[in-house]
Amino acid sequence: MSTDLLLEKTPSTPEAVAAASDFVTIEEYFAIAADVEERIEYIDGEIFFMDGVTLFHSSIQINITGFLYNQLDATDYGIHSSNVSVHVSPSAYLFPDLCVVRGPGLVARRGTALLNPVLVVEVLSKSTARKDRGIKLQRYQAISSLEHALIIEQDFVAVEHHRRDRGNWKQATYTSLDDSVPLGSLGASLSLAQIYRGIEFAP
Repeated sequence: MSTDLLLEKTPSTPEAVAAASDFVTIEEYFAIAADVEERIEYIDGEIFFMDGVTLFHSSIQINITGFLYNQLDATDYGIHSSNVSVHVSPSAYLFPDLCVVRGPGLVARRGTALLNPVLVVEVLSKSTARKDRGIKLQRYQAISSLEHALIIEQDFVAVEHHRRDRGNWKQATYTSLDDSVPLGSLGASLSLAQIYRGIEFAP
């Protein structure tokens, strides 16, 4: 499919849905991504235009970034925003809401995509929850360097912590502001009170 035809199918408002049913090659994906301002994910020949974010979503991202910044040694770790993609495989480029690398960030595609995150964070929205919990989480867990994945609700207090333990993935879910998520291999932790700081949920 031509790049021009794919761009014609670009939604007028960005949504986390497949842009077209036709198979998109990796080179077509890079050409499209270079021509539009929206972040676009690529999974097995499909492209997905990413949502804009709510205030709650943005607050959660900033809160986590700030608290990790204060806990992680800047000489050992790098924290990257949702503008940085992760090269999961030759057929998948994803944009987590936040990711952390240990040591130098290894990059692919002329320095535009990370190869070695140790932590990825996804803040859920109604339009992305199924994909974030499904195919994206599966792809993240296939990254050999990854040690932690956080799946965070923005409309109520709930954090899923997926951690690699001796080659296997284990999951814990936290639902109280008194809870903390241990990120032991990073020498850090995140309390839910920190994650949701400044957010007042509707009764």
